[in-house]
Amino acid sequence: MADAPRARRIADRIQEIVARMLDTRIKDPRLGFVTVTDVRV
Repeated sequence: MADAPRARRIADRIQEIVARMLDTRIKDPRLGFVTVTDVRV
């Protein structure tokens, strides 16, 4: 099992990547302002 600080760093990185992908790669006009608020690992 991963230690808590490492899991938090991984979750933060996943959050950044998902938010960036939603912003740059999803071309759906219905998609407005989206915020990724939490990631659970």
